[in-house]
Amino acid sequence: LLEIDTPMFSKIERGDRRAKREQVIKLAEYFHQDENEMLTLWLADKVLDAVDGEQELSSQAIEVAQEQIKEQ
Repeated sequence: LLEIDTPMFSKIERGDRRAKREQVIKLAEYFHQDENEMLTLWLADKVLDAVDGEQELSSQAIEVAQEQIKEQ
């Protein structure tokens, strides 16, 4: 299904490694979940990882990113 070995799947399951976009889509299909919802959660995790450790600036950075997305 995911075309990865068991140790890699275990890392994804434990949160030690992030699944790729394509893997999230396959998991959504397999578990009969909403693809957009799972991709949204996956992307939100990526954003949180990007601002990790930037407590003071993370909210501002996310607001700037939201404005830039709206302008696209």
